[in-house]
Amino acid sequence: MTHDANTQGNMPMLKRIVALTVLIFALLGTSAMAAGRTETTLADGWRFHLGAVAGDATLADVTSDGFDDASWQQVAVPHSWNKLGNYAVTRRSDANTTRGIGWYRLRFTLPGNATGKRVYLQFDAASIIADVWLNGRKLGHHEGAFTRFRLDATDAVRTGANVLAVRVDNSKPAPGSSTEFIVPISGDFFMYGGLYRPVSLIVTEQAHIDLLDHGGPGVYAHVTALDDRLATVAVLVRLRNRGMPGAYTLRTGVTDAQGQRVAGSEQRLRLPKGGNVDHGTTLAIDKPRRWNGLDDPYLYSLTVELIGRDGMVLDRVDQPLGLRTVAVDPNKGFVLNGRTMLLRGVNRHQDRQDKGWALSLADHQQDMALIRELGANSVRLSHYNQAEPFYDLADRTGMVLWAELGLVNLASIPGRADTPPQMKASAEAQLVELIRQNYNHPSVAVWSIGNEINNWSSKGLTPSNARPLLNALNAVAKREDPDRPTTIAVCCEVLPGDPDDGRDRTTGTADTAAYNLYYGWYGTGRVADAAKLGAVMEGYHREKPMLPIGVGEYGAGGAISQHTDNVDGGKIESIYRPQAEEVQAVVHELSWKSLKPLDFMWGAWVWQMFDATSDLREEGDSTDINTKGLVTFDRVTRKDAFWFYKAAWSKVPVLHLTGRRYVDRAYPVIDVHAYSNAPQARLSLNGRDIGMAACPDAVCVWRAVTLQHGTNALVATGGGQTDRITLSYTGPKRARHIRTGSLDGMMLARGPRYGSDNFFEGGLGFTLNPYQRELYASNEQRKPPRIVVGAREPQLYASWRAGTAFRYAVPLPDGRYRVTLHMFDPVETSPGKRVFTVTPGGGTPVRVDPVARAGGGMRAVTVELSAAAKRGVLTLDFKGEVGEAIVSAIDVVPR
Repeated sequence: MTHDANTQGNMPMLKRIVALTVLIFALLGTSAMAAGRTETTLADGWRFHLGAVAGDATLADVTSDGFDDASWQQVAVPHSWNKLGNYAVTRRSDANTTRGIGWYRLRFTLPGNATGKRVYLQFDAASIIADVWLNGRKLGHHEGAFTRFRLDATDAVRTGANVLAVRVDNSKPAPGSSTEFIVPISGDFFMYGGLYRPVSLIVTEQAHIDLLDHGGPGVYAHVTALDDRLATVAVLVRLRNRGMPGAYTLRTGVTDAQGQRVAGSEQRLRLPKGGNVDHGTTLAIDKPRRWNGLDDPYLYSLTVELIGRDGMVLDRVDQPLGLRTVAVDPNKGFVLNGRTMLLRGVNRHQDRQDKGWALSLADHQQDMALIRELGANSVRLSHYNQAEPFYDLADRTGMVLWAELGLVNLASIPGRADTPPQMKASAEAQLVELIRQNYNHPSVAVWSIGNEINNWSSKGLTPSNARPLLNALNAVAKREDPDRPTTIAVCCEVLPGDPDDGRDRTTGTADTAAYNLYYGWYGTGRVADAAKLGAVMEGYHREKPMLPIGVGEYGAGGAISQHTDNVDGGKIESIYRPQAEEVQAVVHELSWKSLKPLDFMWGAWVWQMFDATSDLREEGDSTDINTKGLVTFDRVTRKDAFWFYKAAWSKVPVLHLTGRRYVDRAYPVIDVHAYSNAPQARLSLNGRDIGMAACPDAVCVWRAVTLQHGTNALVATGGGQTDRITLSYTGPKRARHIRTGSLDGMMLARGPRYGSDNFFEGGLGFTLNPYQRELYASNEQRKPPRIVVGAREPQLYASWRAGTAFRYAVPLPDGRYRVTLHMFDPVETSPGKRVFTVTPGGGTPVRVDPVARAGGGMRAVTVELSAAAKRGVLTLDFKGEVGEAIVSAIDVVPR
């Protein structure tokens, strides 16, 4: 190649021009330039004001470009003004639970390429109501906290500087409030306020793929036929033209993961001025590769281009395309691509400590990574539409999603049975937005029409007529997407075999049902009840053999700083304190063991993957947090229950010693637990071999391991894995102090440390003043606390163990001991109404009448016994003669 002198002399300049051009294209985005559509994120430079604007400012003033907002807070979007949820027994000092109006204002410059084009403002979400003005002109109004909406700003935008004003309202639903009829009107989660997802400015041509289709992409594809030879995909494109009528070309193409075009079509069409046109086409893909969940989440890319008469691309939309079929069978469960697959999943809320709902892409990525580490293959997006980046991650990783409408607890406003028309309209509109915005994600397997829509509370029946609303919503879902199954999360319906008591039944309003059941947590509050979960599901299956069913929620609270020596030691405080980490772990062990064999279920979802905010709760070691997460709110700590599921579900080798956060032990004799997917594991203590333990159902146990006084190093090995923890015991060698009927121990101000109830067989634990609160009730009338008269240490009489016959077998060195039994009668007030015997090891039975000894009911009394420990155990046998035996605390000290 030859060049003239002038050209050669200008080569450095030409190279700089080319380099600059490449840089400009890189900054603007090559696909956006080619498509004639650009999107600019409006993240920085916002001003925010919480509440009504002070002074004499009118609505016109606040929304005008001349309003002085210099004193407002500078924020970046995504943003929420609310902050709550902390690990302490009092609410954080910087908490903000304000619900009401927040104002946002932004000055921005219109991009230079917008002349003669359409300009849209896109809000990925605004909670709960948003009103939008541009340069003082009202653009629109949106209701619903969880879905994207777009507004046409073309007639209001101007060249150069513009002022955007947004009023956001997350007021609590109440009679006459702005949000009275906007679903959800109830829920055990906090409704953060703000522009908590991104805001962007979209510029496109007058003729374009519809941006006003309920926040959806305007392009919708579904698989109509699929086998190893061929996949047939139907594509619907919605087009909008605000320019001159004319002829256009619609180009539709599919590329594989390597970018190779595998299918395509071109159609000529005519768009009228000011008209909307729906256009369908069908594509055929040879030798398709299926999107097959975690095993092979293969994605194609669907591209739709609108091309003008001159061959220029006017608009372009890219969407994911996964080739798969889904079905739900009442006997086989979930079916992906013709193969049965039990969905082992977790529930996920979209919040995070110190951020609320204003999450970043990195936050979504971390959540997905933790869920995948756990070994789950499904996520229920509870209880509302969540951010698109999480759907994208599910598509790419193969995570199967349950997408849910934000209709929670109530199908009507309180005190009214029938759904108000405004509330029905809100639910239907949000369901359409949910489906259109997420239609193309292959990870979405089911659409949920609601969660726990019932008329039941701990105070009894309340008016409800939910089925008409749910039937209508199911019809909307089927109209929008005939291919995917629908589901509903069901709570509090009549149990299998129980008589009908008039409760509103929502089962059957959707294609499938998933029951929210918390055996071992709510109800009786006994951990062992968790083992009943599988039998209850079998009962529902027998009663509804043609309905596919699963478990939408199950689980228990767990506080990483609260621990117990025996999970059966007392009644669980399911909505208060304490909530021992060990209790949570065992509830999950028993629950999953009972569910795993049920091959008719289509799925089971743990409640929940992460601790999440709820201003209804004061639980465990936290305030404003629902503690049922397998991981803490800040994503820092994986609780023991996390490791149980990792051992039970994941394919990587797992070995995890539990109880590592309960370092300073109350007793020197303990059971050591580990989770492993190895068949067995070996334990050593301070270098001494303890032995091998089998690990059935991923749980390994070494019974009655004796700690040395001081520091103890425990090392477990198995399946090629090793785990270590360090525990300590600094208490007495020949004394035990037991707080009976309680899940937590205590340290007296004057006296010894008491461990939680342990070393017992039989009986039940009870609490003197259980926490009195209904989760959703307001203006509750709490009973005054009961007081035990004459109790020097009231904490010793705050709980008790009772039963017709129970025994304590306390591990102690052989020898003689003095036993002091603390007791009172919480029920009887007259002598002779409760009489029992206590037989100490090596002694004779002692007859006890607590009321006679104390001189009345609710009065403290102690009984002293002499006992002997033989072969390392001191026994105390309680047997009722009249009524049940009872004891509140036990002291055993050497004679």
